[in-house]
Amino acid sequence: MRKPFDYSWIVFIVVIVAVIVAYKPVMNAINQARQPKEGSDYLVGEELFYNPNGWGPENRSCAMCHKEDYTFSPNFSKVEMEEFAYVELKGIKKKFGVGVIGNPDALLGQVNRCLSSPQRTDGGGITSADPKWQPLFAYLIQQ
Repeated sequence: MRKPFDYSWIVFIVVIVAVIVAYKPVMNAINQARQPKEGSDYLVGEELFYNPNGWGPENRSCAMCHKEDYTFSPNFSKVEMEEFAYVELKGIKKKFGVGVIGNPDALLGQVNRCLSSPQRTDGGGITSADPKWQPLFAYLIQQ
């Protein structure tokens, strides 16, 4: 009596080849979908974050203290704030409990603490109704 032929190894090889062939196009599509679209809140928020004249005195931006890649304008070659210290933004969404049921008020409070401090940007404050808040929030929670 003949033993039945086992096709499982052929199916396995076909599946592996299909995965190898489809991996790059699928990953490219996923990565393109993740990229922020022009005019999105994220990109507007990034622009606000890096804007050296958007908050308080000239050449004071959020990025100055929170992004190592910040480049100063030619008229200002260094940070001119007392007690300057670089503070990297990481895990903002988790740290401030922002999520599906989270509340952005704690993050808004921290942003206002930074904006209103004379040792920092000295730029006043921002409310949740301010048109700058939603884009800035969208940018910050991705950090």
